[in-house]
Amino acid sequence: MRSVYIFARKLRSFAAIPLPDKMLFGEAFLLSAYVKCTMLFLPFSKVKIWLGKPVTFKQESGITENKELALKVRAAVKLCNKYAPWPTECYTRALTAKIMLRRRNLDGTLNFGFYRKEDGEMLAHAWLHSNGMLITGFCDFTKYETHSSFN
Repeated sequence: MRSVYIFARKLRSFAAIPLPDKMLFGEAFLLSAYVKCTMLFLPFSKVKIWLGKPVTFKQESGITENKELALKVRAAVKLCNKYAPWPTECYTRALTAKIMLRRRNLDGTLNFGFYRKEDGEMLAHAWLHSNGMLITGFCDFTKYETHSSFN
């Protein structure tokens, strides 16, 4: 009975979201599934076309004319991460957001970095910036050494 109550509460919450935000969430959800399946089943050569052109890490994207739209894309990808039944790692989220920004003619720089822990374990991370604003991949970036960036 409790699960019915929780489902009804979530349904009411979703109904209260404005239609354009629901559409963004739907796009993020479907695009995330597509990106995840592509990364799992196709060679990297098919995925790398989404990355963009390699750039130096210090290079910033152009001025984002529509900061509000970039923030809405960030919120949609974050919500997708919460409700997707598949694991949405940092790379999946960053690539999903990059594609969504590109569809809206907004610049974004996708970064890949690595960090070696004290025990020798190597950690990788991906994050997306748009005009200096972090879209995905919130973490302590001072630990990560940027390996490559794509615009």
